[in-house]
Amino acid sequence: MTQINDELLDDFLDGEVSSEEATLVLAWLELPANMERYALRAGLKADLCRSLQRRKIQQNALAVCDDDSATPIRAAVGQRGRTSHRNVKLAYTFAAAALATVACLIIAFQRPGDLSDPNGASSAIATVAYQSHARWADEQRRQGDEVGTGVLQLEVGIVRLDFANGAAVTLQGPAEFEILNNDHTRLHRGILTAQVPESAIRFEVETPVVEVVDLGTAFGVSVGVDGETDVCVFQGEVEVSLAGNDRADSVQRVREGNAVRTRSLVNTIQSVAYETNRYEDAWPVTSGVMQATGLMKFVSPGPEFVPGRYEDSERILVFSERFEVLLETDLSVDLIEPGQYRRIHRAGQELISAGQRVNSYLLQLDPVGRLARDAPNKPRAIGQITFNKPIIGLIGGTKKLRETDDPLGHPQGDYGSLRRGIEPPKSADSSDAGRDVVILSGDRRTLSLDLSAGTAVDQIRVVVRASE
Repeated sequence: MTQINDELLDDFLDGEVSSEEATLVLAWLELPANMERYALRAGLKADLCRSLQRRKIQQNALAVCDDDSATPIRAAVGQRGRTSHRNVKLAYTFAAAALATVACLIIAFQRPGDLSDPNGASSAIATVAYQSHARWADEQRRQGDEVGTGVLQLEVGIVRLDFANGAAVTLQGPAEFEILNNDHTRLHRGILTAQVPESAIRFEVETPVVEVVDLGTAFGVSVGVDGETDVCVFQGEVEVSLAGNDRADSVQRVREGNAVRTRSLVNTIQSVAYETNRYEDAWPVTSGVMQATGLMKFVSPGPEFVPGRYEDSERILVFSERFEVLLETDLSVDLIEPGQYRRIHRAGQELISAGQRVNSYLLQLDPVGRLARDAPNKPRAIGQITFNKPIIGLIGGTKKLRETDDPLGHPQGDYGSLRRGIEPPKSADSSDAGRDVVILSGDRRTLSLDLSAGTAVDQIRVVVRASE
């Protein structure tokens, strides 16, 4: 008697079985436990679950299966005498496809560990690095929890997932997100932003209609309930292709400051206006800013929203400048230790040692237009900002700002030649009136600011450790 083993299941998946073997497998699959085993085999065999979601296979399967037949697969198998060998093989192939699709639906809503390990154990692929007002539909998660393969259903809130390969992904609820492996994910619906360093290049986000492959960048993806997908590139570039289209000439590169859209059942990728409003809640968290309160505004990402081209008289603007910069030489800064930033003349310099990877941000109060030196009622803004990693240096003097524009400044920034920086109180001052106040918290993650803009542009560069 023929045994149902992995080799026979593989042959069935490939359509390389006889009529008798196909009938035996179909009968075996009537047991739910066997269907689960078949689902695991299908997932292991060339990521069949993923390929079966491609529209071409779905359309072919629908064309082969007769809607008027209650059991189209068995009907195809039972007509051996009136069906050619080629048609029987084709029927077996689509029988395997249809059954694997069912199997994938069975396992898609299981707990994250069910696919990777029959015993329910799942190796950690990402960590819940941050969440705000998060409510999960499937199970409760806390900050610091590890996540393996499987589907995550976020009803409301913001959640950041830090992947072991260095990629950071932030979900904005309601969202349904699936982790397939270390560098392959699927967004079924909702809003996602991602920051991907060099260590995770080729990180992939799949949606019902497109595949987005990162080339070392930052981007946002939005998927509606009907599958309509928008891809918006903040920095760098990504490759976008239609789901199920493996032709090399179908891949479209989308560069920073550009966006594309694809709808279900439409075989085109359409360029649309670059618009980041829908990502304004998720992107700051992805970039490393956990919270900004008071009169502070995180500037939307993109080549048009950079220092030197953006003014605001009422708020302190927050610009993300560079990520994962490797310091090749020691970096001279103005403040390292927690406490209030004061203008103290020291014999030595404050240095951040070379060899570290850092992220940089620019905080700015730059009133619209230019103020006269003796202008009354100069703009003033107070706020507080918290980062996900420790602040290891602050740069607030004009000279050091200019010296670090090249290695740490925004690539498209227009910093100009005006006097920049902040005017902190001197150590001997008995009063801080009229001076800029910047205080670094004891845990090095929070800055409190009270800035008053005059004839100069108030700016301070924040250097944050990129990884522990």
